[in-house]
Amino acid sequence: MSIITIDVVNNGDNPHFIIRGLYDDLLKNKRLLISFKRLKYTSDNKTIRIPFLEVTQVQILQELQRLLDKFGYDQKLTKKTKQDVESFVREEASFNEFAELAKLIRNNEFDDNLTLVGDFDQFQEVLKRKLSRELYPLQLLSAFHMAFAQNSCNFAVPGAGKTSIVYGAYAYLKNLPKENEKHVDKLLIVGPISSFKPWEDEYEFCFDRRTSFKRLSGSDSFSRKQKLEHLYSGNPSEVTLVFHGGVDHLQEDIVDFLKRNKTMVVVDEAHRIKNPEGVWGQSVTEISKEAISRVVLTGTPVPNGYQDLFNLFKFIYPYKFKDILQFHYQNLVEMTQSSKPDSGAVQELKNNLSPFFIRIKKDDLELPPFYEHVISVDMEPYQREIYDFIESSYIDSFKKNDSGTVKDILNKAKLIRLRQASTNPALLTRTLEDALENNQLADEFDPNSQFAIAKDELVEDSVFFYKISNYSSNEIPRKFSEILTLLQSKILPENEKVIIWTIFIQNAKELQTFLLKNNIKSKLLIGEIEQQERERTIAKFNIPENLEFQVVIANPFAVAESISLHMGCHNAIYMERDYNCSNFLQSKDRIHRVGLPKDQVTNYYYIISKDSIDEIIDSRLREKIERMEKIIDDDIPLFMRIDDQDETDIIRDLIANYAQRP
Repeated sequence: MSIITIDVVNNGDNPHFIIRGLYDDLLKNKRLLISFKRLKYTSDNKTIRIPFLEVTQVQILQELQRLLDKFGYDQKLTKKTKQDVESFVREEASFNEFAELAKLIRNNEFDDNLTLVGDFDQFQEVLKRKLSRELYPLQLLSAFHMAFAQNSCNFAVPGAGKTSIVYGAYAYLKNLPKENEKHVDKLLIVGPISSFKPWEDEYEFCFDRRTSFKRLSGSDSFSRKQKLEHLYSGNPSEVTLVFHGGVDHLQEDIVDFLKRNKTMVVVDEAHRIKNPEGVWGQSVTEISKEAISRVVLTGTPVPNGYQDLFNLFKFIYPYKFKDILQFHYQNLVEMTQSSKPDSGAVQELKNNLSPFFIRIKKDDLELPPFYEHVISVDMEPYQREIYDFIESSYIDSFKKNDSGTVKDILNKAKLIRLRQASTNPALLTRTLEDALENNQLADEFDPNSQFAIAKDELVEDSVFFYKISNYSSNEIPRKFSEILTLLQSKILPENEKVIIWTIFIQNAKELQTFLLKNNIKSKLLIGEIEQQERERTIAKFNIPENLEFQVVIANPFAVAESISLHMGCHNAIYMERDYNCSNFLQSKDRIHRVGLPKDQVTNYYYIISKDSIDEIIDSRLREKIERMEKIIDDDIPLFMRIDDQDETDIIRDLIANYAQRP
């Protein structure tokens, strides 16, 4: 007798089972067809298709098998169908175990549970043997939670040591007997390219040895053939690093790799896969089904709203995430738009998710002190004249239209030009596209204009246009001189290092030239610097004894995520600041994070031009930081609540400040 095969298609928007064999006989069985109709079957090309949802996949399959058995049909599952069932069963078992006990671990309330106490003792014993660095208590608890659950989110703030936490959990899972279903022996990390080197370095710090790494995306630009050779190798590297945007092109090959290797899959800076309709989000969540362990890392889990959680939990529990959330995607969107932070719906969501994530807050880190120094400077004469002329011409138009919304690009441009004039008027001779790096606003201006200030109607007076064009030959910006004084008087004589932050890439280049003329070497960390060169610069900068150069000039858009500079640098100078609070705090975290000695002081210097937009930005940032600190204390911080109407608020404050000046 012929055997019926059951295959599965679960890619795309229409997952379904395919029944092949005895097609005509099945369609003649009227009683069976009644049951198939209940399952909403369709038929064509000698096949029968039965749709399912992700959460009902195994349930529908079991019903199919029961019906075919009932009517005497022999059947077999294809290899892919069996693998899907095995993944589901593995997740179901892991979920049930985790749901009962993980919240006790998360809250550090398992002293009365002898099983968990024993597991924790064993966990600590393994880490003492396997790790060369000691995790501090909250890291240890987070790593235990991660290893016990296998699938979890870590929402620790930047600088909390999430990489070490992962390696702690991995060390334990790898140490388990190979026959244990939780055992893993490979790591696959999906993250930004900037995270690759830190993951490689941290492995050596944690295990006191090097291992084999393979980058599948990055500056080394492996060909597809080389990437496939690694994925299909009989002895692949212990750690594979893949750029978020590279998963889509290798999705099927990565899935096959995960089927053949017992792997922990980690998504670093996971807020980048938040969009369930996006290519990155879809491809990364699809590969998760074949992972033995799944980990999400991000300090900003909901940058735009509670809906950002949807894909994160779909990644860690692809078959159970809806049961965990208990809210549909649109429910989460509406919750963001209408709910207060302490509303019933928000609290219900947090309660639903509470066993499935750990968040380490800033106060938990008990970091050594830091000091902030505001240095107010008077502009040099030419700069003052140029700034005052531009500001006065803008104020009139701002009064007529104080909107800074996306629809009013010209007002946005004027604010950028004012920020440039308050720092270095020479920047005004470049197009906005040249001035900005990795900034969405740069795409909104025509790059074909030689001088965007004229094109954008930002400066119409020909005399002042001439003064701007010749500014560099007449004067050194006061901020440049102040930075030089600060370096020569306080930082370099103490053999200390400093990172200088600037929003505008031309500023970075001109400052580097200016410092070199004064016998101070520096390195740039900006977008046009190749990844390998950036990594060499960071590595040397992080060695305290290496004084080949003591100054790094960086753009926050190029040195944002996953980079630590605290090993060698304890000073930061801000030549100018953006009014995006999240970006500013993240830049501060580059040098103030876990791993610093208790007595190590960190210094931040903010250089502000008097009677300028700098003062407005400083004031707005202070207000936003105060609000953000309250939000950060939340388990699931909704950062978008502090970023509304940025430009409009800046414009209104600027008008008020201008009116009060003598």
